Amino acid sequence: MRARPRPGAHLGSRPRTGRRPPAGTPLPGRRPGHLTGVLPRPGRLYGEIIDATAHLLFEDPTCITWIGGLPLPECVRRFGGDPLRTREADFEDVYEEGHDLGPGNPRESAILLDQQGDWVVVVEPASHRGMSSALLRRLSSDGAALSVYWTVNGDAYVNYAERGHVLHTFDPLTLGTMDPDRAEVGWVVDHGVGLDAWDQDWFVATLTLAERITSVRLDLAWRERPHVGATVGPLP
Repeated sequence: MRARPRPGAHLGSRPRTGRRPPAGTPLPGRRPGHLTGVLPRPGRLYGEIIDATAHLLFEDPTCITWIGGLPLPECVRRFGGDPLRTREADFEDVYEEGHDLGPGNPRESAILLDQQGDWVVVVEPASHRGMSSALLRRLSSDGAALSVYWTVNGDAYVNYAERGHVLHTFDPLTLGTMDPDRAEVGWVVDHGVGLDAWDQDWFVATLTLAERITSVRLDLAWRERPHVGATVGPLP
């Protein structure tokens, strides 16, 4: 089994400029020509490029959490923020603030939130609170929570919780080589995301899985729209 760094241990290697790299800059660990987070059209193979001119959606590292069953203000509170001190923001705003505060900072960070129907999406461009099992249990207390976190070193983690219990935890990069009898394998296949999809492009497969569960699509249009920004303190 290959060794993997503790989540967040790699963050010191990223330049602390506070500015996002130019859109379209290739990211470590990505195959040239693949666009992170671009979902396949119906009938297209997973991992195919939909729009060759589209920009990369998210930077390395990022944590995304989908939360079902909680209103957005309560999600802000459970992430350590004050719902009365949110603001309009886009990904660029939160990315810059998060890196100014210091990536991986457990005392203060910046998050971007968006509510669509019964689900709230939380994007952390400079932290990984959504990977905390304790937080996932709290976020899923009235429903469900799905999180994905990936690092500049090419490691990735997916967790899923329901009703206060973490049910699935796996490495999406190795899902295709897992024992087919493992619960995680059956779970993703039951949601219509086959193992070949994970082998081709794990991130596209993860976003597809999230969309099948939540009906929320993250794409270039979503990234460019303003959402809700919050500065959060220590986890409660």
